[in-house]
Amino acid sequence: MRALHRVLIFALALFAAGNGVAASHLWALSGVMFDDGATASGTFSYDDVTGVIDSQNIHVTDGPNYLSFTYVPGNSIAYVALQGNPQPGLIFRSPEGGGEGVARDLRITPVSTLNGTTSPVAIDLATLAGGSGGVECYNCGFARFIVAGSLVLIMLPPPVALVQVDEFYNAGLDHYFITANPAEKNDLDTGVHPGWARTGQSFKAYAAGSSAGGSINPVCRYYGNPLAGLDSHFYSASARECFEVHFKYPTAWTFESDNVFQISLPDTATGACPGSTIPVYRVWNNRVDSNHRYTISLVTRDAFVAMGYIAEGYGPNAVIMCAVP
Repeated sequence: MRALHRVLIFALALFAAGNGVAASHLWALSGVMFDDGATASGTFSYDDVTGVIDSQNIHVTDGPNYLSFTYVPGNSIAYVALQGNPQPGLIFRSPEGGGEGVARDLRITPVSTLNGTTSPVAIDLATLAGGSGGVECYNCGFARFIVAGSLVLIMLPPPVALVQVDEFYNAGLDHYFITANPAEKNDLDTGVHPGWARTGQSFKAYAAGSSAGGSINPVCRYYGNPLAGLDSHFYSASARECFEVHFKYPTAWTFESDNVFQISLPDTATGACPGSTIPVYRVWNNRVDSNHRYTISLVTRDAFVAMGYIAEGYGPNAVIMCAVP
């Protein structure tokens, strides 16, 4: 019976293939390198019948004039475009990945059809001079080119993993700090960095590199330079805000990561969180030694605003992120 069942499944698969019906195939970037030494890795799902990119989770490392960045559905759109090549180009575009009004594109053109019958598929490097092969660019005027790499068919997407983002407090500094990193938590718990203690507050998010969908965004992290009178960390799930901190305060705030964990963004007009996610609030101490606190407690948020902190976020209730319940 099991053998017959396998035969029927195989026959149905052949029938579907012969009639132009195909499920989306999952592709991974392999050995992708730019001319500035940066690399790109990650996955995307592509339906070769409909020509639709269903999802993406692609990370590019930093280089001259480029911060590291992760393209996910929450911060970027993906589509297929004809560019004068035999094969259409795959476009991953973050509308504000380069700041307000500045789009950041990753453009990949395979040399053959991504129909799941051939793997790996090389990335077209022959049309770099025309900007229609493998390229990453801001508003597609300033570019870095892909000089090596291919696309490899894989069977399973990255797992969806949850992390707990824990909060710590340093009474000497009167500063708050959050982290999802187990090693950082251990260092704070064991006194490697003295003066820090858990507050008992936390929220849940997705691990960096998890399969992302919907409004889920990578969270960037900056460190305030002590030479600028700072000693603090800043977090944002907004691609625009992540870029603008670097652009506006290049010496005061040091870019540490574009993806310390992943979380949903609220509606930027109303502050409403999607689905069953819950609001995360951000308050700023409004002092020279700039420090932010992140909390899912509205009571805590309101108490700190009453103490002189400034609420930062979207909508009338100033929601900055949306955590997993």
